[in-house]
Amino acid sequence: MCRMFLQCSNESSQVDFPILKKFIATCHWQYLRKYNLFGHHSLGWGFAYIPEDSNNHLIIKRDIHPIYKADWKSLAEIKTRFLVVHARKTMPWKRSLENVHPINIGEKYLIVHNGIIKNPSFPKLSYPDLEKIRKETNLDTRKYLCYIIDKLKEGFNLQNALKEIFQVLELGAGANAFLFNAQECNVITYHNTNFNGRHHTLFIQKDKDTIFVSTTPLKLNSKELTNKILLNIDLNTLRVKSYNIG
Repeated sequence: MCRMFLQCSNESSQVDFPILKKFIATCHWQYLRKYNLFGHHSLGWGFAYIPEDSNNHLIIKRDIHPIYKADWKSLAEIKTRFLVVHARKTMPWKRSLENVHPINIGEKYLIVHNGIIKNPSFPKLSYPDLEKIRKETNLDTRKYLCYIIDKLKEGFNLQNALKEIFQVLELGAGANAFLFNAQECNVITYHNTNFNGRHHTLFIQKDKDTIFVSTTPLKLNSKELTNKILLNIDLNTLRVKSYNIG
């Protein structure tokens, strides 16, 4: 499955390098020997962060090369209070810079996603611009984002939008995601249980001034998030609210 990681804090600072290094190790082919039966994460990677001198916009970067061969160490030089990193895993013939996360369709949120959602289960959307994107893309993550935005525009709050969505969608593996902008990050856990469930879950670790969430536990006190919940993290205060979406 894809790998995801976020770190947010009250003040801008450099990313915790040991944590970052441990995350990159989970994307490498050698990790196969311990947990991952289907290879490594070589189909591109991307990240988003809030610059130190800004409170109202995100910088987005994408790279088609494997994350563990790229200049990932430069991430540790960035001073930021919010960073999301995603390493993509898919079939080699689906390699595409356009589909490297974060996915942005010019709406309220961007998204990174871990899991598989069955494409035929996405319904026709109410808003023509979103329906056009849904019809033209083969990427389940982009369809997922369109579906969420469509429900929000219909007047649903995010919790109820997700409840409605998950009554319709069929999961191949999961729909875990970070749905974010420069003001908030929403952590969505919604996944199936199977033999490789370790990578269909998310783990959280909260220190006094920092929150980490990742697809593998990166600290000893990391805790597995309950399935079918939504965590809303206010990036200005680090206040976390939890909602049931099951």
